[in-house]
Amino acid sequence: MVATTAAGTLLVSMTLTTGTAAGAAEGGGAAGTEGAGEAAQVEAQLAESGLDLELDDADTSYDVLEQLEQPEADSPEADNEFYVPPEPLPDGEPGDVIRAEPYEPKVDPLGIGTFPAESWRVMYLSTDALGEPMAVTGTVMVPEADWEGEGERPLVSYAIGTHGLGSHCAPSVGLEQGLDYEAAFMKEVVDDGNALVVPDYEGLGTPDDHTYMVGSSQGAAVLDALRAATDLDEADELTGETPMGITGFSQGGGAAVWAGQMHPEYAPELPLEGVAAGGVPADLDRVAENIDGGLYFTFLAFAAHGYNAAYPELPLEEHLNARGEFLFEKVSDGCMVDTLPLGVGKSMDDLLEIDLIGTPEWQARLEENKPGGTAPEAPLYLYHSTGDDVIPVDQAEEMRDAYCEAGATLEWHENRSGPHITSFLLDSGDARAWLGEQFAGEEAESDC
Repeated sequence: MVATTAAGTLLVSMTLTTGTAAGAAEGGGAAGTEGAGEAAQVEAQLAESGLDLELDDADTSYDVLEQLEQPEADSPEADNEFYVPPEPLPDGEPGDVIRAEPYEPKVDPLGIGTFPAESWRVMYLSTDALGEPMAVTGTVMVPEADWEGEGERPLVSYAIGTHGLGSHCAPSVGLEQGLDYEAAFMKEVVDDGNALVVPDYEGLGTPDDHTYMVGSSQGAAVLDALRAATDLDEADELTGETPMGITGFSQGGGAAVWAGQMHPEYAPELPLEGVAAGGVPADLDRVAENIDGGLYFTFLAFAAHGYNAAYPELPLEEHLNARGEFLFEKVSDGCMVDTLPLGVGKSMDDLLEIDLIGTPEWQARLEENKPGGTAPEAPLYLYHSTGDDVIPVDQAEEMRDAYCEAGATLEWHENRSGPHITSFLLDSGDARAWLGEQFAGEEAESDC
């Protein structure tokens, strides 16, 4: 759950390069005591690119997030007719490509970092939370270098974390501008020799409402992205036999576990080798309790908007007071950075006339979208920081236990890597390495 930003992209890239010990100290700030000098080194490198970012005094995820930038809604990259789905949608199966075009994603706005791959923007068929066809956009990358591993080149579906609700917040838009905060991690996947597909999710890129944190919608988009990559004529190296994996953090972690859970029935033909997910918001009631009235209330507003968009029977607008109408209007078309400060200190009680989330209709849908009910056939790698200031670790532990009880093969890592954003920076590399082991045929361990 981090902002889509130029500084964020370079922060991740520099952090990987210098080994910043962001938040690794138990209860320490983003740099911890040992990493303060390294944080200063990262700041200096960012300053050379014209970006001022202070890391050594960052005690929370918000301290980093509030310093970042993001793409504008009226950018030419966002104003692209490619993103408008045809009406009606064409007949076909989930994962069928509707249209595709080559484009040049970048790691940073200066174009210093590039992806060593052929890349395409794609629009493909998927399935929404009600089981109806929908169009989703995304990015497919195939490395230019020959695959040097055993067997076929693997394909990874990268489930993105929180970007916002506005269509222009889509990763395919941000990547074209070099403004996607996860771009450096995507590049690591490509640098490993893997093909990559990055789904934008429902309502990002396309002009529909983004169904933020609705598990079935996000899981379908992630699985159908794998199908679309193998359906893309230009990416002829990718086939139905290509070994596949899924990774994601925060919102992306939720999308990843849902994709893994849905896989046996929704997309059983996909040769899925493993699912790596971190910082998973598994129990949205528990997450809401943690962030209501605090620094990260905007995430709760995103989720309320997302569920209202996905399920017509869920009320929202009619119960908002004047302050609620103002906030929800702002967040409904904004990205992370500009909307995060609007929610600081807000609570649902401030904005609504009733206990909306506590109503039977909302509780039924939240329960329906809680992962852990059935075990994925593919092995799981789950990780979470005990110091996560956005997504509580206890609800992730409950998800772990539910998956174990259901019979999953699950490797669990409870890390001491500080706040939410710090866990993203420090722990994602191990998850990527685990996926590589699954592609190489290593037997997955289980902590169940």
